[in-house]
Amino acid sequence: MPLLELPELAEWRERPVVTSGFRSLDRLLPRGGVARGSLVEWLADDEVSGATALAAAVAVGMATAAGETVGGTILVVDRGGRFYPPAVMPWLAAAGVGGRRPQCIVARPARDDDEVWAIDQALRCPGITAVLAWPRQAHPTAMRRWQLAARSSQAVGLLVRPGRARREPSWAMHRIAVAPVADGALGSRRLRLTLVDGPWSVGGLAGHERSVEVAIDLVRGREATVAEHPLIRGPHCFRQAPPQVHRPAHVPMHSQEGGRACRAS
Repeated sequence: MPLLELPELAEWRERPVVTSGFRSLDRLLPRGGVARGSLVEWLADDEVSGATALAAAVAVGMATAAGETVGGTILVVDRGGRFYPPAVMPWLAAAGVGGRRPQCIVARPARDDDEVWAIDQALRCPGITAVLAWPRQAHPTAMRRWQLAARSSQAVGLLVRPGRARREPSWAMHRIAVAPVADGALGSRRLRLTLVDGPWSVGGLAGHERSVEVAIDLVRGREATVAEHPLIRGPHCFRQAPPQVHRPAHVPMHSQEGGRACRAS
Protein backbone atom coordinates (compact mmCIF):
# COMPACT_ATOMS: atom_id res chain seq x y z
CA MET A 1 0.00 0.00 0.00
CA PRO A 2 1.73 3.21 -1.13
CA LEU A 3 1.46 6.16 1.26
CA LEU A 4 2.76 8.95 -0.97
CA GLU A 5 0.24 11.67 -1.73
CA LEU A 6 -0.43 13.45 -5.02
CA PRO A 7 1.59 16.62 -4.21
CA GLU A 8 4.62 14.44 -3.48
CA LEU A 9 4.07 12.52 -6.71
CA ALA A 10 4.09 15.77 -8.66
CA GLU A 11 7.37 16.72 -6.99
CA TRP A 12 8.76 13.22 -7.66
CA ARG A 13 8.11 13.62 -11.38
CA GLU A 14 10.43 16.62 -11.40
CA ARG A 15 13.37 14.87 -9.76
CA PRO A 16 16.38 13.82 -11.84
CA VAL A 17 16.54 10.16 -12.79
CA VAL A 18 19.65 7.99 -12.66
CA THR A 19 20.12 4.71 -14.45
CA SER A 20 20.06 1.53 -12.40
CA GLY A 21 22.83 0.09 -14.56
CA PHE A 22 20.34 -2.48 -15.91
CA ARG A 23 18.56 -1.50 -19.11
CA SER A 24 15.80 -4.05 -18.59
CA LEU A 25 15.09 -2.68 -15.12
CA ASP A 26 15.16 0.91 -16.40
CA ARG A 27 12.53 0.00 -19.00
CA LEU A 28 10.42 -1.56 -16.25
CA LEU A 29 10.35 1.63 -14.16
CA PRO A 30 7.82 4.30 -15.20
CA ARG A 31 10.39 7.09 -15.67
CA GLY A 32 13.06 4.95 -17.26
CA GLY A 33 15.29 4.82 -14.19
CA VAL A 34 15.44 5.47 -10.46
CA ALA A 35 14.44 8.92 -9.23
CA ARG A 36 17.00 10.47 -6.93
CA GLY A 37 15.83 11.02 -3.38
CA SER A 38 13.52 8.00 -3.30
CA LEU A 39 13.19 4.56 -1.70
CA VAL A 40 13.04 1.27 -3.62
CA GLU A 41 11.94 -1.96 -1.95
CA TRP A 42 13.06 -5.35 -3.23
CA LEU A 43 10.60 -8.00 -2.04
CA ALA A 44 11.81 -11.60 -1.93
CA ASP A 45 10.34 -14.75 -0.39
CA ASP A 46 13.72 -16.13 0.68
CA GLU A 47 17.35 -15.12 1.05
CA VAL A 48 18.49 -17.05 -2.02
CA SER A 49 16.11 -15.29 -4.40
CA GLY A 50 18.86 -13.09 -5.84
CA ALA A 51 17.41 -9.85 -4.44
CA THR A 52 20.59 -9.06 -2.49
CA ALA A 53 22.85 -9.56 -5.52
CA LEU A 54 20.57 -7.45 -7.71
CA ALA A 55 20.24 -4.62 -5.17
CA ALA A 56 24.02 -4.54 -4.70
CA ALA A 57 24.59 -4.51 -8.47
CA VAL A 58 22.08 -1.66 -8.86
CA ALA A 59 23.88 0.27 -6.11
CA VAL A 60 27.16 -0.17 -8.01
CA GLY A 61 25.50 0.89 -11.26
CA MET A 62 24.10 4.04 -9.68
CA ALA A 63 27.42 4.87 -8.02
CA THR A 64 29.14 4.38 -11.38
CA ALA A 65 26.74 6.83 -13.05
CA ALA A 66 27.37 9.33 -10.25
CA GLY A 67 31.11 8.73 -10.58
CA GLU A 68 31.12 10.26 -14.05
CA THR A 69 31.12 13.65 -12.32
CA VAL A 70 31.93 12.92 -8.67
CA GLY A 71 32.97 9.79 -6.86
CA GLY A 72 29.84 7.76 -6.12
CA THR A 73 29.62 6.24 -2.64
CA ILE A 74 27.56 3.28 -1.45
CA LEU A 75 26.79 2.85 2.24
CA VAL A 76 25.70 -0.62 3.33
CA VAL A 77 23.81 -1.00 6.63
CA ASP A 78 24.22 -4.70 7.36
CA ARG A 79 22.96 -5.78 10.75
CA GLY A 80 22.38 -9.44 9.81
CA GLY A 81 25.70 -10.14 8.09
CA ARG A 82 24.12 -10.66 4.65
CA PHE A 83 26.64 -8.53 2.78
CA TYR A 84 29.93 -10.10 1.62
CA PRO A 85 32.29 -7.28 0.54
CA PRO A 86 34.82 -9.46 -1.39
CA ALA A 87 32.05 -10.40 -3.83
CA VAL A 88 31.37 -6.75 -4.67
CA MET A 89 34.92 -5.36 -4.72
CA PRO A 90 35.62 -6.65 -8.27
CA TRP A 91 32.40 -4.94 -9.42
CA LEU A 92 33.61 -1.64 -7.96
CA ALA A 93 37.04 -2.07 -9.55
CA ALA A 94 35.50 -2.74 -12.97
CA ALA A 95 33.15 0.23 -12.61
CA GLY A 96 35.86 2.86 -12.20
CA VAL A 97 35.40 5.74 -14.64
CA GLY A 98 38.45 7.87 -15.40
CA GLY A 99 40.16 6.77 -12.21
CA ARG A 100 37.12 7.71 -10.06
CA ARG A 101 36.20 4.35 -8.60
CA PRO A 102 32.94 4.05 -6.61
CA GLN A 103 33.47 3.66 -2.88
CA CYS A 104 31.71 1.26 -0.51
CA ILE A 105 31.30 1.76 3.25
CA VAL A 106 29.82 -0.94 5.51
CA ALA A 107 28.13 -0.24 8.86
CA ARG A 108 27.14 -3.12 11.14
CA PRO A 109 24.73 -1.87 13.85
CA ALA A 110 24.22 -4.12 16.86
CA ARG A 111 20.58 -3.31 17.67
CA ASP A 112 17.35 -2.65 15.80
CA ASP A 113 17.24 0.95 16.99
CA ASP A 114 20.81 1.48 15.81
CA GLU A 115 19.90 0.03 12.42
CA VAL A 116 16.96 2.43 11.99
CA TRP A 117 19.17 5.37 13.03
CA ALA A 118 22.05 4.31 10.74
CA ILE A 119 19.77 4.08 7.70
CA ASP A 120 18.30 7.48 8.52
CA GLN A 121 21.68 9.15 8.93
CA ALA A 122 23.11 7.54 5.81
CA LEU A 123 20.18 8.73 3.69
CA ARG A 124 20.66 12.27 5.01
CA CYS A 125 24.27 12.46 3.87
CA PRO A 126 24.62 14.41 0.59
CA GLY A 127 27.82 12.52 -0.27
CA ILE A 128 26.03 9.15 -0.46
CA THR A 129 24.67 7.89 -3.78
CA ALA A 130 22.87 4.76 -2.54
CA VAL A 131 22.11 3.13 0.80
CA LEU A 132 21.68 -0.66 0.80
CA ALA A 133 19.99 -2.26 3.81
CA TRP A 134 17.94 -5.22 5.05
CA PRO A 135 15.83 -3.59 7.76
CA ARG A 136 14.40 -5.99 10.31
CA GLN A 137 11.89 -3.40 11.44
CA ALA A 138 10.33 -1.06 8.90
CA HIS A 139 7.56 0.68 10.81
CA PRO A 140 5.72 3.27 8.67
CA THR A 141 7.08 6.02 10.92
CA ALA A 142 10.66 4.89 10.31
CA MET A 143 9.98 4.50 6.59
CA ARG A 144 8.61 8.04 6.47
CA ARG A 145 11.76 9.35 8.14
CA TRP A 146 13.90 7.49 5.60
CA GLN A 147 11.83 8.81 2.71
CA LEU A 148 12.18 12.41 3.90
CA ALA A 149 15.91 11.89 4.56
CA ALA A 150 16.44 10.57 1.03
CA ARG A 151 14.48 13.46 -0.47
CA SER A 152 16.63 15.99 1.37
CA SER A 153 19.96 14.55 0.16
CA GLN A 154 18.93 13.00 -3.20
CA ALA A 155 20.33 9.64 -2.06
CA VAL A 156 18.46 6.46 -3.01
CA GLY A 157 17.51 3.84 -0.43
CA LEU A 158 17.60 0.23 -1.64
CA LEU A 159 15.76 -1.85 0.96
CA VAL A 160 15.68 -5.66 0.68
CA ARG A 161 12.62 -6.98 2.52
CA PRO A 162 10.66 -10.25 2.79
CA GLY A 163 7.82 -10.86 0.35
CA ARG A 164 5.22 -10.67 3.10
CA ALA A 165 6.06 -6.96 3.49
CA ARG A 166 3.96 -6.34 0.38
CA ARG A 167 0.90 -6.35 2.66
CA GLU A 168 2.37 -3.54 4.78
CA PRO A 169 2.05 0.20 4.09
CA SER A 170 5.13 1.73 2.53
CA TRP A 171 6.68 5.07 1.63
CA ALA A 172 8.77 3.50 -1.13
CA MET A 173 8.46 4.91 -4.63
CA HIS A 174 8.77 1.44 -6.17
CA ARG A 175 8.24 -2.05 -4.78
CA ILE A 176 9.78 -4.77 -6.92
CA ALA A 177 9.19 -8.47 -6.32
CA VAL A 178 12.24 -10.60 -7.13
CA ALA A 179 11.96 -14.29 -8.00
CA PRO A 180 14.64 -16.64 -9.34
CA VAL A 181 14.23 -18.24 -12.75
CA ALA A 182 15.64 -21.70 -13.39
CA ASP A 183 18.85 -21.37 -15.32
CA GLY A 184 21.84 -23.60 -15.99
CA ALA A 185 24.23 -20.82 -16.99
CA LEU A 186 27.45 -20.41 -15.03
CA GLY A 187 28.58 -17.02 -13.75
CA SER A 188 25.16 -15.40 -14.05
CA ARG A 189 21.84 -15.26 -12.24
CA ARG A 190 18.50 -14.97 -14.02
CA LEU A 191 15.63 -13.24 -12.21
CA ARG A 192 12.06 -12.18 -12.82
CA LEU A 193 11.27 -8.68 -11.57
CA THR A 194 7.69 -7.55 -11.06
CA LEU A 195 6.66 -4.00 -10.26
CA VAL A 196 3.96 -4.94 -7.78
CA ASP A 197 2.97 -1.74 -6.03
CA GLY A 198 3.74 1.94 -5.77
CA PRO A 199 2.40 5.41 -6.46
CA TRP A 200 2.89 4.86 -10.19
CA SER A 201 -0.51 3.08 -10.12
CA VAL A 202 -2.13 6.54 -9.86
CA GLY A 203 -0.74 7.45 -13.27
CA GLY A 204 -2.71 4.97 -15.32
CA LEU A 205 -1.10 1.62 -14.54
CA ALA A 206 -3.61 0.67 -11.85
CA GLY A 207 -4.58 -2.98 -12.12
CA HIS A 208 -1.43 -3.90 -14.03
CA GLU A 209 1.66 -5.67 -12.93
CA ARG A 210 4.68 -5.01 -15.07
CA SER A 211 7.37 -7.66 -15.18
CA VAL A 212 10.69 -8.30 -16.87
CA GLU A 213 13.41 -10.90 -16.82
CA VAL A 214 16.98 -9.84 -16.19
CA ALA A 215 20.28 -11.70 -15.90
CA ILE A 216 23.10 -10.55 -13.63
CA ASP A 217 26.69 -11.09 -14.67
CA LEU A 218 28.03 -12.19 -11.27
CA VAL A 219 31.64 -11.69 -12.34
CA ARG A 220 31.32 -8.03 -13.39
CA GLY A 221 28.20 -7.01 -11.51
CA ARG A 222 26.28 -5.80 -14.53
CA GLU A 223 23.45 -6.95 -16.76
CA ALA A 224 24.27 -9.93 -18.95
CA THR A 225 23.54 -9.20 -22.60
CA VAL A 226 21.13 -11.18 -24.77
CA ALA A 227 24.12 -12.66 -26.60
CA GLU A 228 25.48 -13.90 -23.26
CA HIS A 229 22.06 -14.96 -22.03
CA PRO A 230 19.69 -15.70 -24.96
CA LEU A 231 16.77 -16.76 -22.71
CA ILE A 232 16.14 -13.23 -21.41
CA ARG A 233 12.61 -11.96 -22.04
CA GLY A 234 11.59 -8.34 -22.36
CA PRO A 235 9.10 -6.36 -20.28
CA HIS A 236 5.39 -6.92 -20.63
CA CYS A 237 2.17 -5.85 -18.94
CA PHE A 238 -0.74 -8.01 -17.97
CA ARG A 239 -4.02 -7.41 -16.20
CA GLN A 240 -5.21 -10.98 -16.07
CA ALA A 241 -4.39 -14.35 -17.55
CA PRO A 242 -5.19 -14.59 -21.28
CA PRO A 243 -8.46 -16.40 -22.02
CA GLN A 244 -8.17 -20.08 -22.83
CA VAL A 245 -9.81 -21.40 -25.98
CA HIS A 246 -11.55 -24.77 -25.52
CA ARG A 247 -12.35 -26.87 -28.56
CA PRO A 248 -15.55 -28.90 -28.36
CA ALA A 249 -15.09 -32.62 -27.92
CA HIS A 250 -16.68 -33.34 -31.33
CA VAL A 251 -16.42 -30.93 -34.25
CA PRO A 252 -17.94 -31.86 -37.61
CA MET A 253 -15.37 -31.71 -40.38
CA HIS A 254 -15.73 -32.55 -44.06
CA SER A 255 -13.47 -35.15 -45.59
CA GLN A 256 -11.81 -34.02 -48.82
CA GLU A 257 -12.10 -37.47 -50.31
CA GLY A 258 -15.55 -38.77 -49.50
CA GLY A 259 -17.42 -35.55 -48.73
CA ARG A 260 -18.86 -37.23 -45.64
CA ALA A 261 -18.75 -35.62 -42.22
CA CYS A 262 -16.31 -37.13 -39.78
CA ARG A 263 -15.77 -36.57 -36.08
CA ALA A 264 -12.54 -35.02 -34.77
CA SER A 265 -11.75 -35.37 -31.11
